[in-house]
Amino acid sequence: MESKRPSATPERGTNRFAAGLILLAIHWWLAFLPIARPVAAPSSVCADAPVVLVHPQVRSRDEHVIAQIVRGLRERTHAAVGVCSIEELPGSTLDSEGKAVVAVGENASAAATLIYNRAPVVPILVRQLPKETGSGISLFLDPNLYIQQLRALSPDVNVVTLIHRDDVPQSFIDTVRAAAAAHRLRFEAIGVATLRDAAVVVETVVRQAGPQDGIWLQGRVIGMNADILLPKIVASSWERKVPVFTDEADYVARGLLFAVTHDYSDLGRSVADLIDSARQGIRYANGVKTVLNGRTATAIGIFLPTSQEKEFDDVYK
Repeated sequence: MESKRPSATPERGTNRFAAGLILLAIHWWLAFLPIARPVAAPSSVCADAPVVLVHPQVRSRDEHVIAQIVRGLRERTHAAVGVCSIEELPGSTLDSEGKAVVAVGENASAAATLIYNRAPVVPILVRQLPKETGSGISLFLDPNLYIQQLRALSPDVNVVTLIHRDDVPQSFIDTVRAAAAAHRLRFEAIGVATLRDAAVVVETVVRQAGPQDGIWLQGRVIGMNADILLPKIVASSWERKVPVFTDEADYVARGLLFAVTHDYSDLGRSVADLIDSARQGIRYANGVKTVLNGRTATAIGIFLPTSQEKEFDDVYK
């Protein structure tokens, strides 16, 4: 049977899938921004605010995601929130007594710790907790959420394969393995380092899989060459009836089966709660959004009742 690349338009929440793009951007910031002492002029907004959010430089199309995090912070703290990029921080320490400082990513955390050296910095969307911080929120979401969703959609799956960038912490891989084992699934993890590795591994794994295989593609793997990889992945998924899922909502709009992504407003509320918490260590965010591609579900033999479809935040037809 000839496979065609699916086109999908959102049934609801047309613009909401774009929020998932911020994770890919943050990964690139983490990989390529140097951890250096900022030298730009200080931002009076951040200098004066009782709550400060420090973030890497973002593209205009992603600014709304930062705005969602800030909205959640304001809702929970009931305080003004100063928002600064790393480049907008001053070149010397500030009077930070009594401030609450939140940093997006490891580089922002390192920069904020230098400038606000008398305030605890709470990092969010980090791969691992920076040594200089006591608590934070992971870039990754709870792996159990992905495995549970896979089982709900494809109960006959008995193997799950995670394809990830090779800089993903081993602790996260171990957590995915434990989640798979709890659902009696065999588990395999494959790390890739280069564009060529990603293309070869992803295409090979999907092409050789079948309906009993679930394949988890972390967004950075696809993002290394999304325009080339996605059409091939989706075509093989449809042809071989393979459920392929991800942590990037945009890729579900383009044909992958489902994604579990951050709810950024809830992330802001969660980090606000963490500011005054004595609990230490890194944790997963509480709030998530789920996205489904209805055409892909039908193409691979998944027929959901309306009640189950309504459990997703967005469904693409």
